[in-house]
Amino acid sequence: SSGINAEWPLRPGIQDVLRGVDRDANLILNINFSSRTTSLDIQRNLESNVEKRTKDSFGPPAGKKLLVFMDDMNMPVVDTYGTQQPIELLKLLLEKGGMYDRGKDMQWRFFRDISYLAAMGKAGGGRNEVNPRFLSLFCVFNMVFPEEKTLHHIYATILKGHLQTFSKEIQDLENPLTKTTLELYQIIVKELPPTPSKFHYIFNLRDLSRVYYGLSLTLPERYTDTASFIRVWRNECLRIFHDRLTSAKDKDLVQGHMADLINSNFRNEAEVVLRNPILFGDYRAALNPETEPRVYEDLQDFDASGALFTEILEEYNQTFNPMNIVLFEDALDHATRIHRVLRMINGHALLVGVGGSGKQSLTRLAAFAAGCDVFEIQLCRGYDEESLKEDLKILYNKLGIENKPTVFLFSEGHVVEEGFLELVNNMLTTGQVPALFPDDEKEAIIGEVRDEVTKAGINPNKENCWNYFIKKASSNLHIVLSMSPVGDVLRTRCRNFPGLVNGTVIDWFLPWPVQALEAVASTFLGGENALIPDTHRDNLIQHIVLVHQAVIASSTKFHTMLRRVNYVTPKNYLDFVSTFLRLLEEKDNYVLNQCNRLQVGLSKLIEASTQIDELKAKLEVQKIAVSAKTTSCNELLKEIEQREEVTKIKQKEAVKKSADMEEQNKLIVVEKAEAEEALLQALPALELARTALEKLDKRDVVEIKSFATPPKPVQAVCECVLVFRGIRDVSWKSAKAMMSESNFLYNLMNLAVDSITNAQVRTVRNILKENPECTMERMESISNAGCGLFTFVSAILGYCAVAREIKPKREKVAKLEKNFTISKKEKSTACDSALIPLL
Repeated sequence: SSGINAEWPLRPGIQDVLRGVDRDANLILNINFSSRTTSLDIQRNLESNVEKRTKDSFGPPAGKKLLVFMDDMNMPVVDTYGTQQPIELLKLLLEKGGMYDRGKDMQWRFFRDISYLAAMGKAGGGRNEVNPRFLSLFCVFNMVFPEEKTLHHIYATILKGHLQTFSKEIQDLENPLTKTTLELYQIIVKELPPTPSKFHYIFNLRDLSRVYYGLSLTLPERYTDTASFIRVWRNECLRIFHDRLTSAKDKDLVQGHMADLINSNFRNEAEVVLRNPILFGDYRAALNPETEPRVYEDLQDFDASGALFTEILEEYNQTFNPMNIVLFEDALDHATRIHRVLRMINGHALLVGVGGSGKQSLTRLAAFAAGCDVFEIQLCRGYDEESLKEDLKILYNKLGIENKPTVFLFSEGHVVEEGFLELVNNMLTTGQVPALFPDDEKEAIIGEVRDEVTKAGINPNKENCWNYFIKKASSNLHIVLSMSPVGDVLRTRCRNFPGLVNGTVIDWFLPWPVQALEAVASTFLGGENALIPDTHRDNLIQHIVLVHQAVIASSTKFHTMLRRVNYVTPKNYLDFVSTFLRLLEEKDNYVLNQCNRLQVGLSKLIEASTQIDELKAKLEVQKIAVSAKTTSCNELLKEIEQREEVTKIKQKEAVKKSADMEEQNKLIVVEKAEAEEALLQALPALELARTALEKLDKRDVVEIKSFATPPKPVQAVCECVLVFRGIRDVSWKSAKAMMSESNFLYNLMNLAVDSITNAQVRTVRNILKENPECTMERMESISNAGCGLFTFVSAILGYCAVAREIKPKREKVAKLEKNFTISKKEKSTACDSALIPLL
């Protein structure tokens, strides 16, 4: 069975029906549609609530049926081809009993034991016409708006049930209050219709129900007379009907009609009921909830409310990051409204105001007063819908597992993608995000709450545990949306996501009144600021307020004449005040610096005058000494002229010496280059010797040592190594002892080849000459180590041959460099001696 609804009244009726079904035999799935709902969203939601029965058959657990209630069914947007994708998927599902899997295989799946109920409003205002072929699959019922008599009976009965424990005179208010409420409702609906700029002026039975929910918060111990109860009724009507209004004119209209109704129906209590301000809340005991009960009561005036919130703010600043909030009357009014919503079950708020109105700060303060944590997403690079879902998992675990009442603060800046609002819309309407948790995480959550479900006396099966978690999370969740009314964005979003209006209590922030402007300016320019004289402080505050109001008036005139909007926000006012204070401090520092500079300049002038007098006195004394010194200088000049002649002669000698040194230096460079070039030819031979040794290892050396009677070529090579190392005993025994050294190869590689004498070279050549078999081919066939040592000996002989040829050149270069150094010192001595006569 299924039904479709054209107006709101059916929705509570369907929910009542669903709550009354046998939960042991039925499962309930609520799906709320919006303009961004896609067919994939619907399919995922359905698939997450059924399980596999056979290969291609899915449905609820055996023995149960799934009841699916789809609200706002005609909200999905119409695509290019004139269809609504979610509707077409549902049409396929209802007609064929199944749908295709969205995986790679695209397999057909049958869905069994599922019934569908639906509700929707009339087409228009974001709602679309639904395919009539799809509607033909339902039993359709058109629900008209209830008559006034029916509404009176409903709400009078609700109020009567609540007032049973109150005094008789308050019980008698049952019918008069209901009658007055319906009269006010009819007036508001008639005189405040929705317009493009007032898109949220949609009043329905939800609002009437919220008024009566507020009345149900009263206690007979606190409300003992009719005037106090009628006053709380006035507060609830103002909070629901009045707070969402966007202009002072509309607010005055509602206030006026309410005053007329109170004067005509409750004349005796009118004076008390109409007294302003009207502030109701239970935050008197916010800081001591364990010792004092929270009571929803009339706080009488702003002084009492301000004192309470000031104390709460001080406690908040000691616990969290401090907030610098000015609690003027308008701020207290909004904080009380937000706190009232957060203290209600499933209380959600939509705060609408321009930047700097204090929406988020007041929400944090009200949440702290209501005993709620604040949860806010942190945007980063690449933050998308999946990132938001991960954050929402953390939020729901906090709500359902940790059981912490939490305010989900979601501002306009958090809407990176419009799809974010689809998730928020579902949270507002159904209390959950469809298919948020995968199966494994869902099973873990069910395991967490199973014991708690058992203690509550509920059958701890899978469905009951999950429903218990969702219900618990929903009751702890309070969503506060902070939006700006600038442009058409908010209107479009509220049209596309009806839950933003239907599921929240709206609080529209108007421009700050004069009292608020003065309070803020007084706080920033208060007595602690020594830069502002007390005699001018009040006039300065009035002038700042006057300037801000003048800008607002000019912006209004600008919009009237040119149809262009210049937004003047509280943020502009705060920037205006802070800029003034910054400039005041800068100019004060500038003036002080100029004064200091002037003071320093005057002191320097006085000091200079004193020093000049002292210098004059010293100058008179020194004039005599100067005359005597002048005579001595003339005599010294004559002596210097005589010495200059001697100096010129010595300078000529130094120049000649420099020319000789230049020639010597050129000769040194040539000889040194030739020697280094010859040395470079010998270095490859030396490097070849070291390379040959690096290729050897200890095993090759051990191989040679193992010879008792080595081959003649091997013995001859080893004796050559002994000669190069300067060992006198040239024998095979000495060679074996030499090779037994632990650093034998290292010592050979670091052998000081430049210290090898001609005698050693001749001895080695004689040994090799006496052994003609010492050739590279012969050594390679006998021993690897012998071959390496032979290569080393040959390379050393080659290096020594070259080194012997360049040795005279190197000695000559060293001798020339020594002579150059001596000449350089002689030149320096000659120059010094030439300068001495001038000193």
